[in-house]
Amino acid sequence: MDSQALGRYVLPAMEELPRRIPKLIAAVLCTPDGFNICSLGVDERQVGKLAALSGSLLAVGDATLAELNPDAGRHAMDLLTLKAGDFQVLGVKVQKPGGHLILMGAAQETTLGVMIVGMQAVAAAIEKLFTAA
Repeated sequence: MDSQALGRYVLPAMEELPRRIPKLIAAVLCTPDGFNICSLGVDERQVGKLAALSGSLLAVGDATLAELNPDAGRHAMDLLTLKAGDFQVLGVKVQKPGGHLILMGAAQETTLGVMIVGMQAVAAAIEKLFTAA
């Protein structure tokens, strides 16, 4: 399945994000190496950069976790949050056969709990799509 077909395939699950996170500003589903699969609320000039940054952020988080807790090496990071005032960014890993994708979302004036529950629910829905395919 090419990347455009994959993006269309996961779009219905991605479209659940604004319903689960009402103040969602943007979301990107990308590969760990920063290749965009599907996005919401992101214009064409931002999408490549945000996909690349999303992959990099979780990679840096994994490296930090491995440095601080070497025994956790078998437990790679699966969730990362960033907060600046009332603006939050959350990244979660989406498991798929042979690896994972990264779902990154940003919202204003939204509690961390709402972000985590909404993003994890959508990540689980995307994972189901991969197991059904």
